[in-house]
Amino acid sequence: MENESAEVRHLSERNAGMTRREYAALARVHPDTIKRWARVGVGPRPRRIGPRLVRYDRSEVLAYLQIPATEVSAS
Repeated sequence: MENESAEVRHLSERNAGMTRREYAALARVHPDTIKRWARVGVGPRPRRIGPRLVRYDRSEVLAYLQIPATEVSAS
């Protein structure tokens, strides 16, 4: 039962948006660079999901990086 709730939580986090690491991989920069960009207001605005959980809207990231959504898999 506990394992099932962890899986559901993971799925809901995936639907909540893109992680800093995923964003950094697409931008080909270090995740700390993404953190710095957010601090100075560069790029898409991060969404705080919890006290330590930050996500970025996938469509905003792709638009900012000028990557067509069809080129990036949703998984």
